[in-house]
Formats: sequence, structure tokens, C-alpha cells
Amino acid sequence: MSFSSVTGCLRLFVRRRQVEKTFLRLWGINGEWEMRKLKIGFIGAGKVGQALGLYFVHHGLTLSGYSSRTAASAQEAAALTGGKWFYRMEDVAKESSVLFLTTPDHALPAVDEEAAALLSTHSDWQDKVWLHVSGAHASTCLACLSAAGCPVGSLHPLQSFGNPEISAEMLEKTHFSAEGTPKALQAVRQILGQTGGSCSKISTRDKPLYHTGACVISNYLVTLLNSGMRFMQAAGMDQDTLFEAVLPLIDGTLKNIREKGTLQALTGPIVRADYDTVAAHCRAIQHAMPQDAAWYRALAEKTVAFAEEGERLSHEQAETFRRILKGGGSNE
Repeated sequence: MSFSSVTGCLRLFVRRRQVEKTFLRLWGINGEWEMRKLKIGFIGAGKVGQALGLYFVHHGLTLSGYSSRTAASAQEAAALTGGKWFYRMEDVAKESSVLFLTTPDHALPAVDEEAAALLSTHSDWQDKVWLHVSGAHASTCLACLSAAGCPVGSLHPLQSFGNPEISAEMLEKTHFSAEGTPKALQAVRQILGQTGGSCSKISTRDKPLYHTGACVISNYLVTLLNSGMRFMQAAGMDQDTLFEAVLPLIDGTLKNIREKGTLQALTGPIVRADYDTVAAHCRAIQHAMPQDAAWYRALAEKTVAFAEEGERLSHEQAETFRRILKGGGSNE
């Protein structure tokens, strides 16, 4: 190897170490990062656990295997990922340095208690890292494990899950959020450092607020689309062809958001200051579907505030809209 090649490699190594130190400092992790061979085990073998397992294996991480409430689901996950399956949580924990709790949210307290109880006979398990993947709950829901001295955290993929193989492919472009104790965050850093996944550290206290945002973007978007189609159906559009008819509109909106961001992607009568159209909307809903009038006004008011904040409406224009919405379509 030439001298220039050697110096190039050294520069790359130094740069990598600088990046690692910056990462640790920004995430509030003290001390040097010590790389170690991780063995990842899963407690819970549903769609999320299977998809994460495939994602990790694809990037060369080592799986110890799966335990689950039923042997059949653990066997299915093991077969899909090429790993092992275990009858008991204790058995998969013995083989693992990092445990992912991929159970339903309501099962986390019971898993936490059972896992912590095992520490009474396995005092050397205090270095094992326990991570759940719930978006709604912070690492504080693993209170028993934390009290026993174990590193605990959460790593939430900002993604919805269906078919595990398709979901594993989607994880390649998925952003993660993480919170927890320093050693738990070190494990997250090593895992995502190998997969190339992007991640944000969030506040443990504000985890529910973070999940609220995810639900609005994912779940309530579906509700909103369905509500818009109900208006169209009430106006006479064919229910059987309605979804196909609105798909280009949905795709075009998402394309604009992707290319321009939310503020510049906003179109329609509010950013055009088209008062008469919004007033007509209010009157039409009040006449045909009065049960939907309140949420329409609330959403329109949020849109007015958003447009005003982004300087796409003047204050005077925004106030005119507020009077119309408050008056149910009357600008008086």
C-alpha cells in the first residue's frame, strides 16, 4: 500500500472517531464508545419484530432469536430471519446482549416485571440492554428493569407495519426516534451505525407528544381522506369509483409536499384569499352534513393560522376568514 493510501485511511479513521465523539456529545452520552459484538434478541414475534429482524440481518447484525407468547409465532419469525426460537423469555435473554421488546403496548408492563424478576437469579444480566419499540410510551414504562439497574430505552421506527418483508424494505428509508439511558443509547447508536438508519434523540418526558404527531400524520390523515370522500359521495359521486377518482389528487398533494415542503405545497381557496368559496363550503356542510361542520371549521381555522404564520395570508385576510368561519359562512 502506498504512503498516500495509508495516510488517507488514517484520515478516514480520525474523521470517523470525530463523528462518533460528536454523536455521543450531542446525545448526552459521556465517555468513550466501546464497540462490542451485539447479539439481538426479540421478545414478541409479530410484524414489527419480524420486520426489524430482517432489517438487522440484512445489515450483518447477529440475531440470537425470538421468544413469544406462542411457540408458533416464534418459530415463524425464526424461520423468516434465519434465527432460532425459544420457549421462554429467559432462554432468549441468556443468548442476547440487546433485547427488543416487540410486544403490543399493553403487554409491556408484564414483560417488564417478568424480565426484572429473572435478574434475581441472573445478576450478571444488568449489562443487557432492553429496548421497546412503542411510539406512545417512553422508557419509563420499563420501571422494574430500570430499578434493577439495567439500561433501558425505546427505539421507535417512524413507519407503519404490514407484511414483514415489505416493511423490512421500507425500514431502509425510515427515520427512528430514540430515548433512554446512556448505555441504551450507545446500543442504539451501534445498531443504527451499522444499518445506516437515521435517528433523532427525543425527550423522555415529551414522548407522548411525539407520538401524537405521528398519529396525526398517519392515522388521522386516513380519517381526513375518508371524510373528504364522504362529502363527495353526498354530492353524488359514485362510491365504487370514488377512491380511484381522488387518488391522483392525493398523489399530487404528496408530491408537492415532498418537493416543496408543507407551506409551499398548501393550495386552495384559503391561500388564494377566496372568501366566497370558503363561505360556500360552510353553508353546504351546514345544510347537508351539519354533524361535520365543527371539525371543518376547526381545520379551516388551523389552515388560516398556518398560512398567516407563513406569510401566505396577511393579518387582515386571516381575520376575514375567521369572521366567516365563526359566522358559519357569513362575513358579518
